[in-house]
Amino acid sequence: MTSNSSRIRRSLAGLVLAAGLLVPVASPSADARSEAVPPIGMICTAGTSAGSTRTFDLVASAGTIDTPDGNSVFMWSYSPAGGHFQSPGPVLCANQGESVVVHLQNNLPEATSIVFPGQDATVAATGGAPGLLTTEAAAGGSVTYSFTAGQPGTYLYESGTDIAKQIEMGLAGALVVRPTLGADFAYADANTRFAPAREYLLLLSDIDSDLHHAVETGAPYDLNALRNRYFSINGREFPDTIQDNGSALLPNQPYGGLVRLQPNSPTDNRPALIRMINVGAVNHPFHPHGNHTTEIAQDGRLIASTEHFGETIGSGQTEDFLLRWDDTDNWNPTTNPLPVAQPNYRNLFFKDGNTWYSGSPYLGYKGTLPVGTTSQNACGEWYFPLHSHALNEFTNYDQGFGGMGTLLRVDPAGGCFGSATSTSILGGTLKSGSVTALGQADGTYYQVNPKTTTRPTATTAAQTSITVASAAGFPITGSYFVRIDNEVLQVTGGQGTTTWTVSRGQLGTAAASHVSGSVVTGLATDWYGSFGGVPAGSSNLKVVYQGRNCTGTTGTTCAALTTNLPQQTVKICNWTVPAGCSTATSAGWTTLPAPPTQPQNVGSTDISSSWTLPGPASAYVGTGSYAGQVRILVHTQRWTASAPAAFSTWGDLMKIVYDAP
Repeated sequence: MTSNSSRIRRSLAGLVLAAGLLVPVASPSADARSEAVPPIGMICTAGTSAGSTRTFDLVASAGTIDTPDGNSVFMWSYSPAGGHFQSPGPVLCANQGESVVVHLQNNLPEATSIVFPGQDATVAATGGAPGLLTTEAAAGGSVTYSFTAGQPGTYLYESGTDIAKQIEMGLAGALVVRPTLGADFAYADANTRFAPAREYLLLLSDIDSDLHHAVETGAPYDLNALRNRYFSINGREFPDTIQDNGSALLPNQPYGGLVRLQPNSPTDNRPALIRMINVGAVNHPFHPHGNHTTEIAQDGRLIASTEHFGETIGSGQTEDFLLRWDDTDNWNPTTNPLPVAQPNYRNLFFKDGNTWYSGSPYLGYKGTLPVGTTSQNACGEWYFPLHSHALNEFTNYDQGFGGMGTLLRVDPAGGCFGSATSTSILGGTLKSGSVTALGQADGTYYQVNPKTTTRPTATTAAQTSITVASAAGFPITGSYFVRIDNEVLQVTGGQGTTTWTVSRGQLGTAAASHVSGSVVTGLATDWYGSFGGVPAGSSNLKVVYQGRNCTGTTGTTCAALTTNLPQQTVKICNWTVPAGCSTATSAGWTTLPAPPTQPQNVGSTDISSSWTLPGPASAYVGTGSYAGQVRILVHTQRWTASAPAAFSTWGDLMKIVYDAP
């Protein structure tokens, strides 16, 4: 085992704090992979495509990997030509029927090669020299292999030279052949359809660091004395396995191993696909906690589907599993509570004061944790171990927990969700309710009336400057409309003060005289809900709002609106706009994109609308003093040309949904 003096020794807690919490991988493209590198999921290397031929350029070279206990290990591996050293080798993705060409440049001090187990076509080779199992590239030399990807499936590619030593040193990787049936099928069978956003690869390997050190220093070694000390998933050991793909903490180990799911829904009940490969010399019993998997294939060939709570992955074997999550009980603290009392958080033990537990047993909810306890939980998701059941393999150099383990994360259906934690009225006055009324769709509403004030003196029909008793509750910037009796006026100056500059007779009404004490009423309500705790790096942000509008501004019932329905626009704060979102007319408020088209006519029947924000969510999640904050504004306006009528805005539900990093 080689010591890396420049590497900072990291604690388990520190690793967890640095670990990304995953976002689903994008769907594979027609060229056999996603072009973007997602934080989680299988990362394909697509090579170059010309017609029906796909070409990969690999280099066999030496480098080091880092281990969670602060050490480094000397490795050999295949890496993309012209790229960075990586372990394990890149995931080569091809389509069924393509001609696959693999160029291998050997930068190691001894001959090496590649074999492709499971291919039913002859693997031809050019260049190099014959070896025991295949054509080999001498030190400094090269060889080219070619074959037809005839059968879809999950395969291993590995060294065919001095295999006990070279595979142990790390010369291995995965080959994935996608069926002609489509990118969302694992095999040419309808029963193997999966959600492309949930495709995972777990490549298992084991490392005897003493042997690696001997190879590095040129010392003799005895393969009969092999004793593995590190047990890896995708070239990493737990807890490094839950880091994002491409984590800067692990520059030579680009592939994470976290598996992330959501409960199945009526619109998408496709399972996840987990491709597993064992490149090690020993078998590994592997299983998930809290669920079963359905095995559909071994060694790139379909088998009769069987359900497993644990399965041994044989040396050199590949196995494919479908994994779905059905929230059968759908426990809910309000409508479907657990039938037994839960332990008080004071009766729970949190090792090292650090936990993935949210503080609540309910999916999607967060609860109370002891003071000083750090939670890695983003939004009430559940975590389950997914690991080797040979406990000596669940260690890092004999220290647990570590090694051949990762986590299965189950997010709330639809993603992480949040309810508003506070509200603020920018134009109007509170009629009834509190922020808790927006927590769920029920009979409780957050109600806002248009703001009113009075004229201290009489008003002539020609006046363009008027005074009001109070400007509180009216917008302090931007032009807006008010009414006095049946006349609509536009406030164009003096906002935020008691002396306004106004344009008279607006929106089809006529300028008129008004007596002292006349009521001045705003024609719109503006209020926002504020959400906190949204992690930086979240994505796929969605907004849901449900509400109604009612006639009258008093009473406890919603008087029906039948004509001249209020126009409602829902907006989100874009924190990247310097003007911010402090007032109703601030430039930071961005109208949520269609569908549905806004503004909408909203009467006295609840209307529920959902919006998906295009692009990254980073613009809408606050930073600095607004860190983790999302603001959603509801702007509602109503007038009738001949007789503007009063109304009130009733909000029933406001929530956001997102994928935490």
